Amino acid sequence: MKLLKPGDPCPCCGRPIKEGLPTEKILLLSYIAEGIALAKAGQGMGDEKKEGQ
Repeated sequence: MKLLKPGDPCPCCGRPIKEGLPTEKILLLSYIAEGIALAKAGQGMGDEKKEGQ
């Protein structure tokens, strides 16, 4: 999992993450970003199955 840092885009709104955000919030945003990435990857795998049918 990639940990986000200040300046990276927020997975929720897309704006840059502000400097000074508590570590817990950075970890939460990183976790959300990872979940979004996994969901997108899973959707892509589902499309391949449909094409092969």
